[in-house]
Amino acid sequence: MHTEDASVPGPVLVVGGTGMLAGMVGGLVRTGLTAAVVARRPPGPGAFGDLGPGGGRLLTVAADYTEPVPFAAALRRVAARTGPFRQAVLWVHAHGRPHAYAAVAATLAEGASVFDVLGSGAAAPTAPAPRRPEALGRARYHAVVLGFTGQGAHTRWLDHEEISGGVLAALRAPAGEGPHVVGRVRPWEDRP
Repeated sequence: MHTEDASVPGPVLVVGGTGMLAGMVGGLVRTGLTAAVVARRPPGPGAFGDLGPGGGRLLTVAADYTEPVPFAAALRRVAARTGPFRQAVLWVHAHGRPHAYAAVAATLAEGASVFDVLGSGAAAPTAPAPRRPEALGRARYHAVVLGFTGQGAHTRWLDHEEISGGVLAALRAPAGEGPHVVGRVRPWEDRP
């Protein structure tokens, strides 16, 4: 996994987007990690596929990141069970980001990495480059931009399996410059 000290994998926090990130969560648990999924309506364990005997754990917690106080309390409770998070994957809409980032930051281990999943608009030619939100403190910040697939007039948005696979690949990739793009975002005019 994408950490400075790979010998200390630690738990992974996943906030929002549970439908489209279910395959990624299942992949984490199958490799022996603890994944804590926090969403308004987290799906049951069956939604994450066969979790197998890998020794990982899945925790699901119902909490809405648009409700700052209960959301922060829910994150503190789950972190008390798992220990500080070494990685966090966030699919949080713009209106909920400031307080969601702050609540997540309070539960991160020293040197943790945050993977911020963003829509394709983050890669628009006129959009500013994604940058680390101050509310995340000293966490390592990684933007993951969801693009599209296909060629020419036959493009489409990514499906859940492609999104999960791409975000999981971002977690496993060495740190790089700029955002990690899942699918493609160029040429911009090709988007569906």
